[in-house]
Amino acid sequence: ARRSGYPLVACSLLPAGLRHMLPTAAERGFAAADVPLVTAQSGDSAPPRRFSFAIVQAKLSRCATPFVAGAQAAGRCSSRCSLKRRTACCLVLTPVISLALALTLALAVLPLCVQMFMDAATISLVNCSLGPADATGIDVAIALRLDNGGPVAATIRAFDAVLHTQADGAEAGAEIGRLSFPTLPMAASAPTLLSTTSRLRVSSAAAFRAATAPLLRGEASEWVVRGEATVQVLGRSVRVRLRKRLRMPATRMEEMRATDVSIERGDNATGVLTVASRVSFFSRSSLELVQMGALRVHAYYDAGANDPAVPAAERRARAGRLSSSSVRVGTVLLPNYELRAGYNELEEQIHFDQSLGVEAQEAIGHFFGRWLSGYEQTLLCVGPVGNEAAFLDNISVTTTEVLGVPTPLFTGGLMAEEHTVRGWDVTTGASCDTFQQQTGRCVKGAVVYGKAPGRRSLLFRDLVYDAFFDAPFEYSATMRVHAGPLPIKFASFACRPSDKFARLRSVPGMWAFAPGHNHSYSPDPAVAQRQRLADSTVVLEGRPTEGAFFLAAEPQPGQANETDPPGRTGPCVLGLKDVDPFDCCFTTRFTAAACYYQARGEDSIPITASGNATLVVDDWELPAANFGATIARVPIGFTSALTDFRVGINGGPLGRQFFLEFTCEDIAFPPA
Repeated sequence: ARRSGYPLVACSLLPAGLRHMLPTAAERGFAAADVPLVTAQSGDSAPPRRFSFAIVQAKLSRCATPFVAGAQAAGRCSSRCSLKRRTACCLVLTPVISLALALTLALAVLPLCVQMFMDAATISLVNCSLGPADATGIDVAIALRLDNGGPVAATIRAFDAVLHTQADGAEAGAEIGRLSFPTLPMAASAPTLLSTTSRLRVSSAAAFRAATAPLLRGEASEWVVRGEATVQVLGRSVRVRLRKRLRMPATRMEEMRATDVSIERGDNATGVLTVASRVSFFSRSSLELVQMGALRVHAYYDAGANDPAVPAAERRARAGRLSSSSVRVGTVLLPNYELRAGYNELEEQIHFDQSLGVEAQEAIGHFFGRWLSGYEQTLLCVGPVGNEAAFLDNISVTTTEVLGVPTPLFTGGLMAEEHTVRGWDVTTGASCDTFQQQTGRCVKGAVVYGKAPGRRSLLFRDLVYDAFFDAPFEYSATMRVHAGPLPIKFASFACRPSDKFARLRSVPGMWAFAPGHNHSYSPDPAVAQRQRLADSTVVLEGRPTEGAFFLAAEPQPGQANETDPPGRTGPCVLGLKDVDPFDCCFTTRFTAAACYYQARGEDSIPITASGNATLVVDDWELPAANFGATIARVPIGFTSALTDFRVGINGGPLGRQFFLEFTCEDIAFPPA
């Protein structure tokens, strides 16, 4: 009792007439089985008396002396009866004293022992699930393990507990809420599993957030459980107080990834583009969130951290924290959110919102450009927000790795004589005339193949992409003019090393190569042809359909100065723009590239294209100024006619007799 900190005045509980039974100082020496007994207030300086059953027996033998002496004085008892009187008195007083000792144990010692064992007991969390929630609280299914509960079986009657946050230097912090526990059995000298499903009535939204936010960040923390309960033990009801610290495990969502990303719909009135995806993650925690219903979180994007040049580990670290460079780009909706131990897979919708401002528009453009380029990116999600259960708002900050499209927006291309050498007349849809090659009338380039990454079609316009070779290459060449049977050397030139291929763009007349193309054109054939030749949009159908479209080629800014000799950057053929508007190195570059890769045993030219386009989904638009993409290593095939560059006058015998020629035999590449 002294060790428990509770003063016990055992002797003061005995009747005054029995206190003389305690041993005297002289008697204390012969006790055979002495045990300590607190004799007075805990502050007494006198040495403690010792209690002995032998001493009690000796005292009891004298307990009847006053009664016998009185009887003898009255003449009612002779000296012979004294022994009988003494024995009878002792037989009566012994159970009285035993009962007094039992009452002392029951009234004072037992409650103190029960409280002592409850104070020494420890509780630990086995598992816990939270949910569903409403405006006042959240359902809790919890399993606790109670250790060191004591050597005697007991029952803890139903009671209410108060949960508090942890507070440094204090018994408990702010009150989180109140939780009711049902009647619980407690085993003797063995761990006890306490399970209950109850309702946590949240007292403070701020305290709830402070207690749960660290858990969802992957940090373990302690909650404080306080309350008073009635314990049924040894047939008695004892009131005890509970003050326990409960360690709550961290809930880290590992490898959270968004896959199967697909653009669903756009709405210009709200500025929102809806994207569907499947998000998966793994949780090793014993804390679960179940039946949470629809949750919304804010989505943030850091364009600098998500730059493809940033290493993956650095990208995750920088983009995974809310900072001044984090731009809110929309809202993520999880229609049926749950977090369970083990593998989780959920459906989600990301609502990208351009109405959030200019910074959001630019960030959204970066995101979609890199996504369509196949790059993995990191979105930061903060929430929930706008929940009926307001105490859940902003308790979670998580990151989602959004995988890029598995196949690039452009899957390949083809350079052929009709597309790359002759070109298409944008006014008639026929092949270009030899003397009408000027820009704006004749378009030359390549047919490009592509498909939308999701389940629905996407429309692009204003495409401008700069294409590059894998590495710079240089060559020298000679062009010949055939006039009848005689080839005449026309021009010789050397093209300096450069990795620039061309600038590819969508222009009116790009559908001249496809007479059957119809993008909601008029049923009138003449009107439909005019609409087709004026159309400069590209519609890519959803997977698995692959579409083909034509992109016109022209030199990139500064390309002629980089490749051609000084003073030779003008039109290649006699300086006539109507015959050839481009410099000699650009005019011959497609054939030279085909010959270069053909000599290496390859039948395609790998290029990387970077540029911009306007993305249109329904009536929602992402302008080209904000939307850019990089398509890596697109294979551009070529036909054999491209390696035998020949341009003559269209049709008739003269065209077969007078032409400009340029073949692989006319090109020399420096030794590797």
